Amino acid sequence: MNYALRRQKLYDLLPSKGHLFLCSGFEIHCSADEAYPFVVNRNFYYLTGINQQDSFLVVDLSSREETLFILDNDYKLARWIGYYLTHEEAKEISGINNIKSSSDFDDLYHSVFKNDVIYMDLEKTPYIGGINYGEHFTSIARSINERIVIDNVYDRIISLRAIKDEDEIELIKKAIDITRLSLEAVMKKLPSLKNEREAHALFEERIRSLGYCTPAFTTIAGSDKNAATLHYHANNQDFKNDSIILMDLGARTELYNADITRVYPVNGKFTDLQKTVYSIVLKANKEVEKAAKAGVSLNDLQELTIKTLANGCLEAGLIKSFDEIHNYYFHRISHHLGLDVHDPMSRNSVLEKNNVITNEPGLYFEELNIGVRIEDDLLITEDGCINLSKDIIKEIDDIENFMK
Repeated sequence: MNYALRRQKLYDLLPSKGHLFLCSGFEIHCSADEAYPFVVNRNFYYLTGINQQDSFLVVDLSSREETLFILDNDYKLARWIGYYLTHEEAKEISGINNIKSSSDFDDLYHSVFKNDVIYMDLEKTPYIGGINYGEHFTSIARSINERIVIDNVYDRIISLRAIKDEDEIELIKKAIDITRLSLEAVMKKLPSLKNEREAHALFEERIRSLGYCTPAFTTIAGSDKNAATLHYHANNQDFKNDSIILMDLGARTELYNADITRVYPVNGKFTDLQKTVYSIVLKANKEVEKAAKAGVSLNDLQELTIKTLANGCLEAGLIKSFDEIHNYYFHRISHHLGLDVHDPMSRNSVLEKNNVITNEPGLYFEELNIGVRIEDDLLITEDGCINLSKDIIKEIDDIENFMK
């Protein structure tokens, strides 16, 4: 990863005065002597490659002099929790030559915040039970210099993150391929499994075994009417003979994510009604894939999805009027994908070359015990898209033949 090039692109978007200040985040206390697993601020990681707490990046924008502050190793503590990065390791990863101890930062930020202009990542998302880093350091800065001008660089970093480089695309492909292999393992054993949790457990065992990956998000394994709940997480219902299971899941490798949804018949054979609903969703999935390209917006793809699903349901007699489709399709068709499963980008912005987005139409008939969503991950090109998950089978005949 060329983190130095990413930082230079950000600096080119900023005036050549003031200081840029970014934070990796802090460990959050959970209970007694336990902390939640540390989750790095993705914008900080995108620009530095550093994935550990209490790290800070300070840049003098007039000279573009960069200083990275990281935790020192306490060798007694390391015997319990392991070692932090050394200064040389941090330098090699980030491409930043000036590495200092985080303990030195307390002395420095008083002088940094005395400047007239500071650029910080003021992400709007609140951190329940933790710290909103932007608000925390804004309060400190204003206590030091009440006249300070604080400029939010969040949107500028997000705009850079939206355009994936070759290294990022390769990591997303790797996550997708591990997801494919793990789903195939589930399909092979599905007729012998008893319930949702066994399918869930088998998938997560496979991604950890095949690629030493973690789940990209909490795995959804919902059968029958549970598949009609978008974020169903109980995953504890026993299968019936004619059950179908909706699995929304993905592997995460080096913080880059896959986001895939597939629907399988537990006994290896779809019923006629299941085939009807599945075929309508599959058609919408294919229409969106054909339409996705640079210059198109996610709102454009949403309108196409609604039209395709509604017309399919009307033709099949599943609904009586066009507007009734909103009872059975009630989410968005797509989101950006990358370091976050839902990479934060405006739905109103048009797609650009090397965006990676999801394609996930669905229909949810709880009263019929059917929920179907088919989700692929698309790499946007100038005149179309590449389906990065095309090798994860989704045709009815292919699924049934594979499961025989």
